[in-house]
Amino acid sequence: MMQFMAIRQQLLTQIDRGLLAPGKKLPGERQLAETFSTTRVTLREALAVLEAEGRLYRRDRRGWFVAPTPCPYDPTQLSDWQEYFGPYGGQFVWHAQTKKMADAAISDHMLLPPFGQVYEGEGRVCIEQLPVGWIRTFLHPDFFPTVWETGDKARLEHTIRTNRALAMAEVSWSSAWEALASSQSGGLEVAPGTPALTLTRYWQIPQADTWQTVRIDQEWWRQHAVVLCGRSTNQKSGSAQ
Repeated sequence: MMQFMAIRQQLLTQIDRGLLAPGKKLPGERQLAETFSTTRVTLREALAVLEAEGRLYRRDRRGWFVAPTPCPYDPTQLSDWQEYFGPYGGQFVWHAQTKKMADAAISDHMLLPPFGQVYEGEGRVCIEQLPVGWIRTFLHPDFFPTVWETGDKARLEHTIRTNRALAMAEVSWSSAWEALASSQSGGLEVAPGTPALTLTRYWQIPQADTWQTVRIDQEWWRQHAVVLCGRSTNQKSGSAQ
């Protein structure tokens, strides 16, 4: 067995036996390398494997930590993030809310007129004060006319429950793994290039003889944060409907 895999197995055994509890910070890389009589390069290979498996996570400039049990996440559920992750100790906070001209891709999906505007919001999900999810959502202004009136207290679930058309919405979604750009990595407090689970959701309601897209969600999740559940998923380019 290659040395980094042997180190990975020893760390994993301690995690599984409860000797390294969720949230516990590991000793520094230099100390760990000395403990395992290896180089820091080999040690980092082992840590990177455990990070990819969702058993460890890294905080920029703070070191390595044991990952908690991931939250089950069904992307077909028609609720906002505070509603969904609150029972798991999560908190969702909006960081920006704007109304601006939609770019070509959003405009095409939402069938907006030329120079049509869209509501855009960005926010973050934290669990036990650790940023685990960065969210960007686009809302069709005809169906969410008052969504930002309550500012950073806005809850999309309330709008859905009080709008009969939105309550009939269906969701299609796709997921992929990708390296984080700086615009998302800062919100998650990780280095640019860190792998993350990305999720894109399209909310559609029946309109006459077609389906109208009323909301688009783009989400970036730390590797250990969530496990997708519910209906089947097709990674990279597929969707569950």
